[in-house]
Amino acid sequence: MIRNAVIKVSKTLASFLVFLDTIGISIALLGGNTWLCLLMGIATVILYVKVNPILFGDYDRKRKEKIEKKREELLARRTNKEGISK
Repeated sequence: MIRNAVIKVSKTLASFLVFLDTIGISIALLGGNTWLCLLMGIATVILYVKVNPILFGDYDRKRKEKIEKKREELLARRTNKEGISK
């Protein structure tokens, strides 16, 4: 129960940080401030590395499992076709 609450808070905080980063990038680009653009670019990379597993970890894991399953099915079909044609 507590873990779900912690995950919810961390997802909310991560979403808020991404929102702030988006606002910062917009301000930097509209203002034409090169140093702020570079700073926000670095912040974006750091956020991507740290926040992506929190926000999209379940989705990425399910997608990888799905891709691996399809890869195994295709490999099984190829071996069956090669066995039949030879």
